[in-house]
Amino acid sequence: MFKFTKLANARSFANRAEKLMMIVMGDDERFWVTTPAHAERLVKAGYEYAI
Repeated sequence: MFKFTKLANARSFANRAEKLMMIVMGDDERFWVTTPAHAERLVKAGYEYAI
């Protein structure tokens, strides 16, 4: 998982990744970029996707 303070940076990183990456709002006021499987587990645990 990679953490960013700005959504624009997280989106840029996710868009340049070789594989699909998702962005989730973390509980540390950062945007978390992670794999779809891990993002799904985080959302089921109460986190939200960043849009």
